[in-house]
Amino acid sequence: MQSPAAAVGVSLRNILLPIDFSPCSETALAYAAGLAHHYGATLYTVTVVAQEITDYVQPPDPFYLRHSAEKKMAAVANLELLRGIRHREFVKEGIVPETLSDLIDRLEADLVVLGTHGRSGMKKFMLGSVAEEVVGTAPCPVLTLGPRVSRLTALQPNLQRILYVTNLLHTSGRALAFAEWLAEQEHAHLTLFHVIRAHAEDRSGYPQSEVEAAKKRLAQLLPPETTEAASALDTECIVEVGLPGEQILKAAEKQGADLIVMGPHHTSFSRFSTHLPWITPHEVIRDAQCPVLTVGA
Repeated sequence: MQSPAAAVGVSLRNILLPIDFSPCSETALAYAAGLAHHYGATLYTVTVVAQEITDYVQPPDPFYLRHSAEKKMAAVANLELLRGIRHREFVKEGIVPETLSDLIDRLEADLVVLGTHGRSGMKKFMLGSVAEEVVGTAPCPVLTLGPRVSRLTALQPNLQRILYVTNLLHTSGRALAFAEWLAEQEHAHLTLFHVIRAHAEDRSGYPQSEVEAAKKRLAQLLPPETTEAASALDTECIVEVGLPGEQILKAAEKQGADLIVMGPHHTSFSRFSTHLPWITPHEVIRDAQCPVLTVGA
């Protein structure tokens, strides 16, 4: 009998890494290289010379931007950390999310790895985030490394504890399958985690029966122990009451999570929602001390 991971075709053969040569890109590069080496994947690194033009600023010379990007990318191609890895570099021109979407399809990417600056507040609202737009629209899983992920963590990817987060309303079978697959591959401890949304004043009096019911629903997400891989999984189910972003971050820190896995953020206005600073995915991506893997439905 196939495991859930095999049934949805989980694999890591082609990894796409968009970079802008910033410090957060360097962290993402180190992590992506570690994954590519560990799983024998091909790493495709791309930088996009953006064509977006503002109304109030004279845009730089596009020929200069292209030449500068090519020079920086050539330096990346010769980095020591890429030795022994199949890799290829691209310099593209265009609208960043659209260019990345085209590459994901053309390269049949199994994973996108992104470093994010973690903008917040009004700056986040006005400028949005290319990283989160890719998270919301990419057909493949997207792994983000926020500003709190240390370079040491990136240089030594080691998945011993994985935190899978679900709202139990729009459960992504692919997200759970990917979390299970990684847990199997790495012999990692897998925690299934759900937050019952409640404000601080309502937490203490929340019915324990509802917490137990949510735990039971979490346990039902796990595959029946009819295969060797399923029975070997080291798992637990945890339910907390509170604000989702806050509780997810607390759980990740308490558990010493090496990776947070989340399903998609469901909204009727997915493109606009990437610009809202108060939604849970942004809060987790921005403040997590470990990488966050978002897997679409």
